[in-house]
Amino acid sequence: MQLQDSTLEELLADIGRASPRISGSTAALVAAQLGASMAKMGLLVSSNHGSDNAVAVEQLDSIIADIKEATERDRAASTALVDAYRRLADDGEFENACVVATREPLAAAHLLVEVLSLLRKNSERVAPSVASDFHGGTELIGAAFETVMMAIETNLKDEQMIDLRNRTSSDRANLRAHYKNCENN
Repeated sequence: MQLQDSTLEELLADIGRASPRISGSTAALVAAQLGASMAKMGLLVSSNHGSDNAVAVEQLDSIIADIKEATERDRAASTALVDAYRRLADDGEFENACVVATREPLAAAHLLVEVLSLLRKNSERVAPSVASDFHGGTELIGAAFETVMMAIETNLKDEQMIDLRNRTSSDRANLRAHYKNCENN
C-alpha cells in the first residue's frame, strides 16, 4: 500500500513505534507534502483576491507530484536499509542499501529546495488573510529539508560510506547553499 492511501492514524502509528515502519526522512517528506498543500491553499485563496497565481499553482502541483514519488522511493530505500541492518547483510549488500538510502533523500532534498524557491518567488502574491498558512507551509517544508539532510548525514557516518561521503560532499554543500538562499530571499 502506498503512503498516500494510508489514513493519518495509520501514518502516525507507523512512525511512532520502537521499530518504526516509516523512517524519519520519509515522515519528513510527508510533512513537506502537507506544507506544500498549505502553501498551495494560500496561493489559491489569493487568486480569489486578485492575484494571478495560476502558473505558480501549476508548477507547485508538478513538484508536489515529484515529492510524492520521491517519498515512496525513500520509504522503499530506508526499509531496505533497515532490513539489511536487521539481517546483518554482507558488506556489499549493506553498502548498496546504504547508497540507495542516501541517494533517495538526496534527490528529494533537491525537490524541497525547488519548491521552496518557487514559493519564495511567489510569496508577495499571497493575500494577508492566508499569509500565515502560506508561510507556515514553507516553514514546514524547510523543517522537512533539515530532517532529510540529517538522515543523509547519518547514513554517511558509517565507515563503509567514506567514498559516498566524498562523492556527495559538493552536492550536499550546494543544496545547503541553495536552501540558505531560499531562506534569505
